[in-house]
Order: sequence, then C-alpha cells, then structure tokens
Amino acid sequence: MGITETQRAALTQMLDTAADLDRWRLRAHRVEEPERGSELAVDDEIFQRMAISQLARLSLVAAGEHLRLALDAIQAKQLYPSSHFTVLRGALVGASQAVWILGPQDRDVRRERGLTVLTEMYVQMDKYYGFLDRTQLKAVDRASLEDQRVWLSERRDDVASIRSTKATLNLTEVTGVAADHAFADTTSRDAVRRMWREMSADAHVLGWSLFQRTTFGPADRRTGVGEGLAPGSPEHVAESFLASYRLLRCGWSLFDRRCEGP
Repeated sequence: MGITETQRAALTQMLDTAADLDRWRLRAHRVEEPERGSELAVDDEIFQRMAISQLARLSLVAAGEHLRLALDAIQAKQLYPSSHFTVLRGALVGASQAVWILGPQDRDVRRERGLTVLTEMYVQMDKYYGFLDRTQLKAVDRASLEDQRVWLSERRDDVASIRSTKATLNLTEVTGVAADHAFADTTSRDAVRRMWREMSADAHVLGWSLFQRTTFGPADRRTGVGEGLAPGSPEHVAESFLASYRLLRCGWSLFDRRCEGP
C-alpha cells in the first residue's frame, strides 16, 4: 500500500532536518566556550566549577542526539507507535531546558534557572550514591564512593549558598515556558504542552497515549470491546519531531547569540 500525500509531506519535513542535525552533531565533538565579555561568559562567573553555558550546551547536544536517533529510524523506514515518542520526549526535554535557561534577557533569571537545573542534577546524583551505599561494594569502591559523596555535599552546599530561590526543577513548567518563548502562535504553544503530557504516557508505559493514535474497528456486540490498530503514523511522529526540532533550533540560536563577545 502506498503512502498518502500528507504522510509523504510529513516524512519529507523530517528528512529535511538531517543537515542541521548533523551540523549540531559535529559541534558536539569539541568544547564550545563563550567569548570573553559575552552574556554567557558573565553568567558563568557565578559558579565556574559547572558553567551555566555548559549545562545549556549539554541540553542542546542531548536533544540533537535524541532527534538523530528518531530520524535514523525514519531513514530506515521504520515507525514505532510508542518508542518513537519516548525518544522524542527526550529531545523535547533537552531543547526546552536549554531555551528555558537561555531565553530570559535578565541575567539573574538565567543564572537562577541554570542553578536550578544543576541543583536537580546534584539531587539525583545523591539518590544514586545513596543507592550504591546500600549495595555490596568492595572496600576500595566504598572508599571512592565516600569521597564522591563528600565532593557532592560540598558542591550542593556551594550552589545553595548562591541561589536566589529554593525553586525545584519542574519540567512541565519548563516545556511550557520554552514553548512560549520559541513560538508566536497559540496553536504551537498548546501543542507542545499537549505533547509533553501525552508522551509522558509513552515514557512510563501507560497505554493511553496510544489510544490517541489508534484507529478502532467496530466493537464486538457481545462485549462492547473493539480492536484497535496503532501501526505508527508519519503525521503523529512528525508533529512531535518537528516541534522538538524547532525548539532545538531556537536553543542553538540563543546559545550562539549569548556566546558572542561585545
């Protein structure tokens, strides 16, 4: 069976992003630091042991990597009804997080958002180290773990001492704020918020997201239960793919602009 013109257009739009995605892939091969006197160079001064510019850059690189994985499947002529969206959710998070950090004109807001992401990173690291501490470790590994936990505790205290709020990272808010920054139209902004919530069901293997992409046949008259078909749709994949791509493009543009020296 051939594909429809709508499906063909969706596939073409995704394939057309390949050059940008590869360009961003190559940028990830070297460390990019802000130019002296640039906005991000000054932002980084607040906590030089983990630069805010590099937190944003890591988010951009991770988002591009997720999009390339999604595109690899498209180029291999494979569509996945659920797992494509778990990958695209990672792309959406990375791109949104970068835009959220880099978007504000106010330096204090950019710094606080960067430090909020860093705080969450340290919180999750601490949980991981706590788990390791409860497992059977060799003596040498346990000594190394203790050193890491001391290091982490010092870093967490240092970051807490320079933060202006005690806000925690809320990715639902992050994606919404990023969408508002990147898109001028309400339709696109609302679509990003909807996709974030819908793809969370894919990430947590809760099937209701599949119901949104399923074609249902007639119900059995005896049970009222019908059979659904969710083979994977180019249009559904393209909607999330292209929204994440546009957010990522916005994020790289912000990064480059704020890295430019005076």
